[in-house]
Amino acid sequence: MKPIRLIVSSCLLGERVRYDHKSKPDNYVCNQLAKAFELIPVCPEFESGLGVPREAMKLCGSTDAPELRGVLSGSDRTAQMRDWLKKRMVELAGLEPAGFVLKSKSPSCGLYPVKFADNVTEGAGIFAACVVQAFPELAVAAETQLADRFGRQKFLDKVILMSRFRELVSHPDMVELLPDFHSNIKLCAMSHAPGRMAELEKFARRGDWGTYERKLSVVLDAMPEQSKHNNVWRHLQSVLMARSDDYERTALLRSLKEFEQGELDFKAMLMLLRIGVEKYAPEYQSQFYWRLLDPLY
Repeated sequence: MKPIRLIVSSCLLGERVRYDHKSKPDNYVCNQLAKAFELIPVCPEFESGLGVPREAMKLCGSTDAPELRGVLSGSDRTAQMRDWLKKRMVELAGLEPAGFVLKSKSPSCGLYPVKFADNVTEGAGIFAACVVQAFPELAVAAETQLADRFGRQKFLDKVILMSRFRELVSHPDMVELLPDFHSNIKLCAMSHAPGRMAELEKFARRGDWGTYERKLSVVLDAMPEQSKHNNVWRHLQSVLMARSDDYERTALLRSLKEFEQGELDFKAMLMLLRIGVEKYAPEYQSQFYWRLLDPLY
C-alpha cells in the first residue's frame, strides 16, 4: 500500500511562515500524524508571495466573494491569492492526498467559522473554501478538531478507510476483496452513523461499489459520539454474554458500570471488549473498529 498523504498548513509543522515570522507547531500533528502519514506542507499566504514577515491579513466582503486584505493598510491581496490558487490546487490534486489538516481561524486556511473584519460575518478562509469545494470526498480538519477524541476518530477513520477502499478498487481481485472490506468496517461505521447501516449494506450486497463509496464517505462524515459507541458496545456485550461463563459476564457488567461512572477510561473499556472478542467471538477480531486502540487515535 502506497503512503497516505496529508496536506498540512506549514505553520502547524513548525515552519516559520506566519505573518510575524513565527510558527504554530501542533504537538499531535508533529509527533503523531508525522509518524503515520506523509505530510506535505502548504502555506497559501507565504507561497503566493506575500512574504515573511508580512502584514497580517483579514477577510472582508461577503462569504460568496471574500476579499483578503491587509489589517492595517487595507491593501487588497485577493487577486494575488486567487492566481496562486489556480496553479497550486492543480498541483495538490496531482499529489493524490487523502486529507487536509488546516490552521484554525486563519483568513486563508481556516475552516468555517472564521470571523470577517466586521466581526459579524462568518465564513471560511480563501484556501480552505477552495479545498472543501475541490475535494469534497476527502477528510478535512482543523488542528483544533484533532484535539478531541471523537474529532480525531472522524478524521482518521475517513483518511484511512477511504484510502483502503481506493486501493481495493484498483486491485484486480476487487470483486473478492470488497465484501470482506464491508464486513470488517461494520462496527466502525456503526460508531459514526448507525442509522445508515442498512443502506450501506444494501449497496454492498448489490456490488454497486460506486454508490457504496459515496455512501461510505457520507457515513464517515458523521461525527462519532459516546452514545454511538455505546450502541456498538451493547452489540458486543450481547454476543459475549451469550458465550462466556457467569464470572466473566459479571466482570463485563462491572466494567461497563465503572466506565459509566467515570472509573474506567475509553480505551481501557475498549481493550476489555477486545480481550473478550479474542476469547469468545473471533469473528469480530478483524474489525477495523479495534484501530481505536492505536496510539494515533
